Amino acid sequence: MSDLKSTMVDMRSNGAPGAAAVATARCLTYNLSGVRKAVRQCIEELPDMQDLLERTHSVLLKPNLLSSSRDPEAHVNTHPAVVQAIAELLKGEFGCDVAIGDSTGSLGTGSTAKAIQISQMDRVALMTGATIYNVDTQPRHVVTFPDGQIYREIPLPSNLSQFDLVISVAKLKTHGLTYVTGPVKNMLGLVPGAGKRQAHLMAPRVWEFSTLLCDLYALLRPGAAFVDGVIGMEGRGPAGGSLRHVELIAASCDPVALDSFCAEVMGFDPLTIPLLAACHERKLGVAAPGSIVVRGEPASAFVLPDFAKPPAYAGALLLRAVPRWLLRQTLHAFSAQYAIIDLEKCSRCGECSRNCPSQAISFNELSRLYQVERSKCIACACCAEVCPCDAVMMQGTYVRRGAQRLSSLFR
Repeated sequence: MSDLKSTMVDMRSNGAPGAAAVATARCLTYNLSGVRKAVRQCIEELPDMQDLLERTHSVLLKPNLLSSSRDPEAHVNTHPAVVQAIAELLKGEFGCDVAIGDSTGSLGTGSTAKAIQISQMDRVALMTGATIYNVDTQPRHVVTFPDGQIYREIPLPSNLSQFDLVISVAKLKTHGLTYVTGPVKNMLGLVPGAGKRQAHLMAPRVWEFSTLLCDLYALLRPGAAFVDGVIGMEGRGPAGGSLRHVELIAASCDPVALDSFCAEVMGFDPLTIPLLAACHERKLGVAAPGSIVVRGEPASAFVLPDFAKPPAYAGALLLRAVPRWLLRQTLHAFSAQYAIIDLEKCSRCGECSRNCPSQAISFNELSRLYQVERSKCIACACCAEVCPCDAVMMQGTYVRRGAQRLSSLFR
């Protein structure tokens, strides 16, 4: 573990967690020349990133390849033009060896290979001379991490330390469980295959899962991050939401700060996002907007005033005022969520059942329909993330829905 940890942590260049810089560039479309210009502008605004890349030989670009069934025009995965522009600059101007790698959200056989193909990352690798690093096919081992609060043993590729630097290349989207998904949560894709399902079982609730993600981030600590926000996703993200033209490319050597900036763009107070608050408290990065220096247009220039939050967030605003111990012991049964399946949209592909960590979804041979056993559902949203038909959504109980409606009156 010491080799892995030192490799990731020592490559950070932003030093003390009291300040951080985020660079932004406006990018109207995914035209490759425009994306190149935006990526270059961000790097030029970050001397610490330039210095980091000058000292780096091998880089792993870690895009968000959530879906193995949606092409780039669905904007669920990081767009290939963004990854290509970054890879070209790293290779052409900094002489870095570049790999592109992830493990997709689906647990189907060969799903990550399918995701690499449908997201066009294989084409990007061919065009740039990068290599493909399929996380699911790498040798793996379990890394002991005593500093973890939940995640103390983490399955990871055993050859991850071959990279001098990991760069998280995230997509700007909302998320039904963690409210936003960005550079920090994107690191979960370095956990191979079924290890992600086990993570959801270990930490089924938002504050637990956020702590687990914080543990993983504390171990891996990517040295830099970019966000593809040319087209983002609102509402029922990270796969079933509506698309919004945000026109943003952004970068930082502090992925927590970049996550915080993107949360602001989506209309959140970053410190109300449990994952970002946890990272900030553990001094893993800067999440307080007032401590982030923005080089380029500020968050307010990209904000869309009616950007829809995930349904779970509105209820959480009200429930956050309740002491955590009381929420767990008394209100859980009334405030919980569970998955529901829109049977008209459902294609009977079985992705939801295969990817359910708690085995709450099964196929009824008599009715020939998939059904959710609510008592087993842990509301992790894995089923909704991998459904290729947007047929799965998270539904709150009557009390939770009432809390959401009440909360919306005060926003």
